Amino acid sequence: GIIMYNDKTTVALKVIIKFCYVGLALALIFLYLLQYLGAHGTTWIYGVEMKYYIVLYSFALSVPAGYVALAFIDKLLTVVRQDEVFGEKTIKYLDIISICCLCATAVGIGSVVTSAVLHIDTYVVMFFMIAMGELFMALLLKVVKKVFSKAIELKEENDLTV
Repeated sequence: GIIMYNDKTTVALKVIIKFCYVGLALALIFLYLLQYLGAHGTTWIYGVEMKYYIVLYSFALSVPAGYVALAFIDKLLTVVRQDEVFGEKTIKYLDIISICCLCATAVGIGSVVTSAVLHIDTYVVMFFMIAMGELFMALLLKVVKKVFSKAIELKEENDLTV
């Protein structure tokens, strides 16, 4: 028999995406406040070292790509919910999400270079690992996009022969 897609899963994922929107914004605000308060001699923060600004700017520069990716993951879930998975929207959305991952990879590589120039070895390793994870996701999404492209092509051929 045909296994029906669980719509509760889609709803749960859409709720998680909404939490991610808020989480990204709150994390950015928190990081900024921490940097600001630490840099302006607030006594309850033991002094924020300049190297932590790399973390703030790396994160801040990645947030736009993160928001765009979340928006298109949300749109992709809507396509799934409407049973229109084998269409051009799926391919387009997967492509956009993979481009967002590549943008985040570029930010990560920039952070690796900045950390190397400033001789912060721990950050070089950390940002390199993060950039490789982002690159892996971009490549994975490109492959999934190719698989969907081929599936759509086969579906269209089958629709013509029936």
